[in-house]
Amino acid sequence: MAKDILDAIRAAEEECGEREAQAKADAQERAAQAKKDAAALIEKREQAAREKCERSLEQARAEAEKALEEARASAGSQCADISATAEKNRGRVVLDAAEAILR
Repeated sequence: MAKDILDAIRAAEEECGEREAQAKADAQERAAQAKKDAAALIEKREQAAREKCERSLEQARAEAEKALEEARASAGSQCADISATAEKNRGRVVLDAAEAILR
């Protein structure tokens, strides 16, 4: 009877040790998997951030190009207006200059 009790205690201790070792191995495996999952999530978020930045950069470039084209068109229109005004006033300016010289 005492031997049976001691054998049962030893068996229980052995089983407990095995469970503890298994729990430790499981915990290490879960920790390793959690690190892999975290690294994958970080990589996914970094890629998403890079893509968002690229889209923002492309949008900014497109807007800048549009603003540049508008500025070019405006400058061209202003130059045309100045040229037209100068052409319209050329005769009068020449006459005014000639009168100023003759006075």
